[in-house]
Amino acid sequence: MNACTHKSEQDINQNISFNKEIIPVLTANCAINSNCHIGSYNFNDHVDLDSNNAYYTLITRGLVNTQYPTASILYTQINGGIMPKYPASKLSDYQITIILNWIKQGAINN
Repeated sequence: MNACTHKSEQDINQNISFNKEIIPVLTANCAINSNCHIGSYNFNDHVDLDSNNAYYTLITRGLVNTQYPTASILYTQINGGIMPKYPASKLSDYQITIILNWIKQGAINN
């Protein structure tokens, strides 16, 4: 598994921590490994997903939609295989599910 605290399937619907479970996935796969969404050096409309800016970016850029989680840009991009662009950075089904459940839980910065 890529950087992610792995929960059992039973626990996947428990409270998901942005700082412990979401940010490691985004930082490793969308920022560091791909070199796409990191700092001022990113290719995608300045969507900065390194650990210091990820939450702010996701919320202010409207990339998460807690009312319609499966319509969230973040979710549709990772679930549809559009992002990350590099095969080595593709998210696992588990990681995609954790991100979707975090959005369903209100996309809390915890």
